[in-house]
Amino acid sequence: MLVMFNLLFRRGVAFLIDALMLVVIFFGNFGFIMSAFSVSMENPLQLNGLLAMVVLQLLYVWIYFVYVPVKMPGQTVGKKLMKIKELRADGKEMTLKQYFQRDFMMKFLLSSLTRGFIVLFNGILLAYQCIRKQELCTLHDMVVRTQVVRVK
Repeated sequence: MLVMFNLLFRRGVAFLIDALMLVVIFFGNFGFIMSAFSVSMENPLQLNGLLAMVVLQLLYVWIYFVYVPVKMPGQTVGKKLMKIKELRADGKEMTLKQYFQRDFMMKFLLSSLTRGFIVLFNGILLAYQCIRKQELCTLHDMVVRTQVVRVK
């Protein structure tokens, strides 16, 4: 039970670190777009500014959740600090396609489309599994057949 709680804690803190990184990136992106398109009360943000902001934010999320884990096998900054990583269910390293499916499509886009409900659902699911002494597995782990393990 203690080992599972430890992994649950590490996953939670890694999630918070990664979320904080994205918030900082998004606010930086917002400031950049606002200044680049000279947005003011007299000159509101136009469609091209909104489009640029969305495209840049999707690019940043792709870099952070797909490119970075490919370069630091299975780890984002949060996972690296918490000494955990993503692997396929069979214990092998994930492919670029699996990172895209798991972290970009299932985590980021699904969370955005459900207004964060999926994050709450995954938190409840992990807590339930910890109490029941089951393997910790979120919805995106189940769909893409991955696992998060502790590394040394």
